[in-house]
Amino acid sequence: MSKVEIFSASSTTEAHLVQGLLAQFDIEAEITGHYLQGAFGELPVADIIRLLVEKHAEHRAKEIIERYERGEFAHDDEDD
Repeated sequence: MSKVEIFSASSTTEAHLVQGLLAQFDIEAEITGHYLQGAFGELPVADIIRLLVEKHAEHRAKEIIERYERGEFAHDDEDD
């Protein structure tokens, strides 16, 4: 099966966070470019760390990422 890019992360941490979020919805995501972050040192790493999913999961994964970007999964410390 072919894989498609669904997300460009700002850091390796964000890539793994989104990968874990997708896994909670039974969507397997592959991170690419995360090893390149070290090569850039202190320089910005925009658009090199990406998440890929199987084509059949693309629509559902993008919906979840849109919810993530809207902050729907954010933890509210005041509720603790």
